[in-house]
Amino acid sequence: MARAQLVQRQPLRASVGPRDIFSSLAQFWYRRDLLWHMTIRHLRGQYKQSVLGYAWALINPLSQIVILSFVFSTILAVTNPGVPFPLFLFVGLLPWIFFSSAVAAATDSIVNASSLVTKVYFPREILVTAAVLTKVFDLALGLVVLVGLMVYYGRLPEETAIWIPAVFFIHLIFTLGLSYPLAALNLYFHDVRFLVGVVLTMWFYLTPVIYQISNVPSKYHIMYDLNPNAVFIDAYRRLFLYGQVPAIDKMAIGLAVALVSFIVGYYIFKRMEPGFADSI
Repeated sequence: MARAQLVQRQPLRASVGPRDIFSSLAQFWYRRDLLWHMTIRHLRGQYKQSVLGYAWALINPLSQIVILSFVFSTILAVTNPGVPFPLFLFVGLLPWIFFSSAVAAATDSIVNASSLVTKVYFPREILVTAAVLTKVFDLALGLVVLVGLMVYYGRLPEETAIWIPAVFFIHLIFTLGLSYPLAALNLYFHDVRFLVGVVLTMWFYLTPVIYQISNVPSKYHIMYDLNPNAVFIDAYRRLFLYGQVPAIDKMAIGLAVALVSFIVGYYIFKRMEPGFADSI
């Protein structure tokens, strides 16, 4: 922050054009040290003054898997997915928790750092990205629980699991692409944070986290083909549990959607950025 400059307030119309996106991304990469600092700061503040601290990152997925496993494997008796249901559920639940918590945290990231935004200049997308990367740490802790489940059920990850980091990277790009414009819009319209909560709840049930796509009538499959999270979660399960490589065409669509989301979302964010300080 030593090189930070006092913010120059600009009207909303004085914003970047499409040709400035690459230079903005280059500047963003140049300040990656600040991104690391912000991520660590956000991570430390996330569970500050909490009795259990980082244990909450484990308690959240554990509580959900216990409740959902009981309801959907005992009470509703969903179709056997070919692996122990808690394991099937958790492989889908972990990336969903990452996605939903990252989008929710990123939406509030600019508003929560309003005092910083009005005092110094730095690429504002650092705040949004740091909020998302913080949830990667929570995801890593959740993987500890997953490993424990796999040991309990005596199952090892399939060899195809080596491709999971590549799928996650695409998922991360998609998450960032949604987070940038939501964070900017939330600064101007505070209703956005509530709308995000509603949409995420609906999105959860329209994503095969607690059920298989094969349980869905074929006439509705188009909705899942167009749902990036459905594509990603199906890919995680195929790679991790079933030793199958996801359909190349679906992953290509997922990659295209992620890249378009990132570019468009980042562009919208940079267009709105000059008015941030005046809107707080």
